[in-house]
Amino acid sequence: MLIRLSVLVLLTCLACSGPAAAATQTFGLGGGQAALAARSQGEWVRQAQTLERRGDWSGLLAWGQDWAQVDAKNPLAWFVQGSALSELGRFAEAITAYQQNVRIAPGDVFARNNLGNALRDSGRPREAMQVYRAAVEINPDYVQGWHNLGLTFYLTRGQAGVAQALQKLQTTDPTLADVWRRLAIGYSITRDERVAREAVQVLRGLSSAERARMFGILFAES
Repeated sequence: MLIRLSVLVLLTCLACSGPAAAATQTFGLGGGQAALAARSQGEWVRQAQTLERRGDWSGLLAWGQDWAQVDAKNPLAWFVQGSALSELGRFAEAITAYQQNVRIAPGDVFARNNLGNALRDSGRPREAMQVYRAAVEINPDYVQGWHNLGLTFYLTRGQAGVAQALQKLQTTDPTLADVWRRLAIGYSITRDERVAREAVQVLRGLSSAERARMFGILFAES
């Protein structure tokens, strides 16, 4: 009873706070992304970062397109285009750009995260959740991916859906329920990185079968 009451309180707080913004991985903040570029491509990276900081999305798109013409196999060239196209509201094209990025670099969780955002913003939330899931399975420490997965789950299923999923998880494994409660509700409300990190630490200690069980419950059609 106490567990259910705490869940309802958290859900009420989340509802009152309104839809949270999706956590978008920016090109400028992704230091690891820039490091992937060869030294000879430094100008491409620096100018992309400059255009992003200025919010010059048309300029960034043109720069990314030029970059792809020079080096079509560089995932950064497609990441830049996806970022610009998303900001311009051209989500279908952004999806295509990020998909190309992921084809070239399957382990790029930044691109997978932003691909999920573009899918969600174009009205395809279930596909978005699968993409976020792939990102966090590649890197369980990727908090932005967990945040967007939890947020999209909440916006898709609503309070009743979240409560139902938590109840099923509680019945199956209280540890799984606690992890998902922290990631999908607690972190979305508080944005306290400690909440997410503690949950992620528990997740890393779970077996692949336990994580699969959690996702199986969460993604089961209601």
